[in-house]
Amino acid sequence: MPIYEYKCFQCGTFEKLQKISESPLSQCPTCSSQVERVISKNIGVVFKGSGFYTTDNNSIKDEARRLNRERQKDNEAILDKDVSSYAKQADSTSAKLAEAKNIRM
Repeated sequence: MPIYEYKCFQCGTFEKLQKISESPLSQCPTCSSQVERVISKNIGVVFKGSGFYTTDNNSIKDEARRLNRERQKDNEAILDKDVSSYAKQADSTSAKLAEAKNIRM
């Protein structure tokens, strides 16, 4: 059950533990004056599972960087107009891409 924060126009602020399905309070339990529910800033949220931490994606990013470096080698070989070197490098890169796809699946 969440804790809701209310602002009483006479007493000040107070907290009330309520069900989500309950309607908001309209009167202060202390002085019976009008209250309004305040949207709190301090909300505790817990994320569970993978993908929520910065370290979860580092291995994927590192793999993508490594594969991009391999593609740059392909481009360098073709810019040098060395077709045999390009063909060998492209085959190597294609094999590494296939291996990377199999690892992630």
